[in-house]
Amino acid sequence: MSEVVTIASFTEPLEAEMARLRLQSAGIETFLAGENARIMEPGLGPLQLQVSSEDEADARAILADPGLDATADPGAAKPETA
Repeated sequence: MSEVVTIASFTEPLEAEMARLRLQSAGIETFLAGENARIMEPGLGPLQLQVSSEDEADARAILADPGLDATADPGAAKPETA
């Protein structure tokens, strides 16, 4: 069994959940440490997003990739090539 590593910490539950879903959609199994404690006592501490040490490099790369340029219009026509 591989070791679990923390790849990110979040103070906002929504941000933690978005990061977790992004990794899960890429097929990376995740665990959100502190999730149950925050249900019992909101504001208790940061949520720690954890993955297998085998998935660490891929998970960090996925979270570091901002995705599409926020200023780009995804509906804009692409230039034609001749």
